[in-house]
Amino acid sequence: MKSAIILSLALVIAAFGVVPAFAQSSGSFNFNADTTACTDIGGLLGGGTSVTSLKTTMKVSSGNGVALVIRPSAVTGLLTNVSLSGKFGDAITTGLAQAAIQFSVTVTPLSGQAAPRVIPGAPVTYDDRFTQISTNLFGLLAACTDLVPCTFDFNETTLSAHSYDFVVTGLSSGNYGILVSWAPTTNFTAPSKAMACVGPVVVTTEQVKMFNQSIGIAF
Repeated sequence: MKSAIILSLALVIAAFGVVPAFAQSSGSFNFNADTTACTDIGGLLGGGTSVTSLKTTMKVSSGNGVALVIRPSAVTGLLTNVSLSGKFGDAITTGLAQAAIQFSVTVTPLSGQAAPRVIPGAPVTYDDRFTQISTNLFGLLAACTDLVPCTFDFNETTLSAHSYDFVVTGLSSGNYGILVSWAPTTNFTAPSKAMACVGPVVVTTEQVKMFNQSIGIAF
């Protein structure tokens, strides 16, 4: 009976091919969190220079298909305060403000390996807002003068939550340094203002095994 079962199993494998091996994750995982929260009370949003959210080291195992998935998740805040002023006789007056936040991931070999591929390789925009106001109203109002200019203000604030997966491929056995950072970008014409902030933020890094399906993944 036992011999018959073994023979039957051998015939099944011969008919349908080798039993596929299932890809498994190595289980490596790391994270960092910053509970600093954004605030827009009175326009008190920080930022202006690049901020590091995670700086750590991951040891990668050997084997084909090893990859890292790095996921920065963050609440973002943007503030754009567009202000105009003018006097009688002015032409069209324009004011603008733009604020944006981008996250970047850098992976550096620490054991003499070749440089890996980070996808996407460019910074990812988590938030971007552009506000512009144009008017010829001041030029039509005789009450608008150099001493008493007419004004027009437009304020807008946005809070959002975002998450994005960075995939790192082309890895080999050894250690890699991982740096996740975010940087604000602002553009405005005085007296308008633009500011940005991030927080709280959680960054996770996980080592996984990739496998190629016969039909692939299409968008």
